[in-house]
Amino acid sequence: MKIINKCLSLKELEGYLDNKSVKRKIDKIILHHTSDSLYNWKKGNDSCLLYKKSYEKKGWTSGPHFFIAPEGIWLFIDINIQGQHANEGNNGSIGIEMVGNYDRKLPNDKIWKQTKKLINILLEKFNLQKKDIHLHREYNKEKTCPGKMITKKWLFSQLLTK
Repeated sequence: MKIINKCLSLKELEGYLDNKSVKRKIDKIILHHTSDSLYNWKKGNDSCLLYKKSYEKKGWTSGPHFFIAPEGIWLFIDINIQGQHANEGNNGSIGIEMVGNYDRKLPNDKIWKQTKKLINILLEKFNLQKKDIHLHREYNKEKTCPGKMITKKWLFSQLLTK
């Protein structure tokens, strides 16, 4: 599995996506959480490498496209590559992993601000609407992902109107 493993600030991410040519059809965004604690996330590229190894052990050839961490937004898989992160939802999707467990609490300001900005950028870039945003648990009923606290009602109230 080839990963990018590069952390960007919000400003760098905007420039990256503005200049990114995407050759595959994108028709949805799927939101996830890593379900482990923020404390388990190691700053630097170590955490992406650990997730890469974990996915490879599952036999995956790709993964989600972005990880939202306290230090920035990690590019994981190129958005031109179909990710593996949501079963039948993989086709045409971009996968976003928020670092942390959101079953009992909402993402902290840093994680949520970056996630919200990324979602809004992607909605605009691919001419998508709120209805095109999905929660991982919609594709895997055994999961609570992206956490029980994340509902579509809450999520949609947080985003720009479209």
